[in-house]
Amino acid sequence: MLKMKKFMAISMIAVTMCSAILLTGCGTDKDRQKANKTSDLPQSVSMVLGRHAYFPDISLNTESVYSKIYDACYTYGDVSAFVVDGDPYAACHYQLKAPDKKVDSAKRKQLAKNNTKQILSSITDVSAKTPEIDTLTAITKSADTLHSTAGDAQLSMIVYDSGLSTASLLNFAAQNIIEEPVENIIAQLEDLHAIPDLEGIDVVWIGLGQTCGEQTDLTPNYKYKLEEIWRAILKAGGAGSVSFDKTQLSDKEYAGNLPECTVVPVVADSLDIKKLAAQEQLPEVIKWDSNSNIKFVGDEDVFIDPEKAMEELNPIAEYLKARPDEVMYVFGTTATDASGDLGIELSKARAETCKNSLIGAGVNENQILTFGIGQLAHPLRVNDVDANGNQIEELAQKNRAVIFVRQDSKLIETLFACMRAAE
Repeated sequence: MLKMKKFMAISMIAVTMCSAILLTGCGTDKDRQKANKTSDLPQSVSMVLGRHAYFPDISLNTESVYSKIYDACYTYGDVSAFVVDGDPYAACHYQLKAPDKKVDSAKRKQLAKNNTKQILSSITDVSAKTPEIDTLTAITKSADTLHSTAGDAQLSMIVYDSGLSTASLLNFAAQNIIEEPVENIIAQLEDLHAIPDLEGIDVVWIGLGQTCGEQTDLTPNYKYKLEEIWRAILKAGGAGSVSFDKTQLSDKEYAGNLPECTVVPVVADSLDIKKLAAQEQLPEVIKWDSNSNIKFVGDEDVFIDPEKAMEELNPIAEYLKARPDEVMYVFGTTATDASGDLGIELSKARAETCKNSLIGAGVNENQILTFGIGQLAHPLRVNDVDANGNQIEELAQKNRAVIFVRQDSKLIETLFACMRAAE
């Protein structure tokens, strides 16, 4: 624990202490003095730390983190940190009190430096304890803590996380949230009173969309939409400012033991398919919906334009012909049908149409396995009905699809589990 100083008392709430090596201070005294001239108000900072599976190991030995904590120590503010996992927890909470007796500038700086180092040391090795990732709850807890001890302090939050939640209300692994209109997501969270209260808090997010380990790299389109979603959530919560630091983190995961997390399926951008196929690779997941060239006549298993459909399928045909031992799984899906028909047979037939086209291009039939999942719930399905159960055509088009999945993808077992659950 931090030792009591002669001129500064530090109270600690729910602190996880570690025997880590103390960090070396960053920046110069001149830089600190210049920064502190910007405000005489206490500075309170809370950190949301995503040290969990599939996110690069985070380094707190950076100027941006060090300076925020230093400023809080120097101005007798508040420092807290929360770890992102399936049940986010407080790693530390320090309330820094002004000394009873006045100290000169040099002494005050030295005390701030010492306490900054010890605070950083206490959170250097904190990590996830519970399976899965609940970033939204971690941010909510962080914001609530800032408000509970704020007084007249200036508030800031640093989020170190991928943003790929796999638990609670914002679960990217269970539902295709990334393709839903942002305004719908915000409306649903507001209805559930789940938007965090970020009024007056300046938020800096580091590492959004960055992954490692078994998690598939996000496509540029996925990253763009992910940022749109989180920016909208933060702004809806009243954040004073929101910025995303796109500095590339390392590609190495935390070396300690981490609980398991669900991999979020990532659909390849259409331009990536031909590019990767030319490099003798193939994306893990490919989805063609009715906005693509692989689309079908209504309620039938016939391509609207067979020639254009074959142009899309050709890279897969060439890839499979060159690798006779590889297998591709094809899942057909349909939009929601209020009549009660789950669309299993139709979606299976559409997957078979794709298979037959590939066989016609020279692929061995044993390399293609087809399944129909109709309108069953699965991770790549979009909610295509409104609150009254009426179909939303724009979203229904995303569910009228065929999904190609590489044989080594974890998504296959997930989709099979969805099918078993419906039996």
